[in-house]
Amino acid sequence: MKKLSFLASLVVLCLPLAASAQEAAPKVEIFGGYSFLRTDPGSNPGGPAIDKIDTHGFNVSMAGNFDKHVGIVSEFSHFTKSDSVGNIFGDPGFGGIDAKLRVFTLLFGPRATLHRGKVEPFVHALFGTARTSAEFSALGVSERVAASSFAYALGGGFDVKVHNNFAIRLGQVDYLGGVGEVSNNFRYSAGVVIRLGNR
Repeated sequence: MKKLSFLASLVVLCLPLAASAQEAAPKVEIFGGYSFLRTDPGSNPGGPAIDKIDTHGFNVSMAGNFDKHVGIVSEFSHFTKSDSVGNIFGDPGFGGIDAKLRVFTLLFGPRATLHRGKVEPFVHALFGTARTSAEFSALGVSERVAASSFAYALGGGFDVKVHNNFAIRLGQVDYLGGVGEVSNNFRYSAGVVIRLGNR
């Protein structure tokens, strides 16, 4: 709840600043790039603590700006993590356990951007769904489990404008909640932004 209040305060602070800026804003922004997701399952009641899991993938989004500084974002991200545990019984004749984790998110929501100068900071609150799946295989036997859940991303970042139609997103940082039973997730994304039209 503290994180939500903090981000809501950022949005409220950015809007008056944005209102005083005079630079044109693009009508549509298309982003694509690398994304890193760290999940933090936290403690495991009655059992050992579960380590953080680092996954890598991509993040793509499209934003339609209906105002110079306010728009709606549609975003999709995908992450994977593969791992292998060594020989189960210590016998070379037996194989290990192979595991593969996949995380998909599909989110929508409002974004406020300060279009002034070369550096354009933004904040957003995105809501939607996440799907996680894990596949395990050992000794020729495979098992797959999957689940979908409500998810949200609260965060922001900044773009560096290179041209009226092109920008570099040096950083987008989000608190990603609701991915399966894991609610404490850190996400970082970076890439390129294509800017279409002027508002």
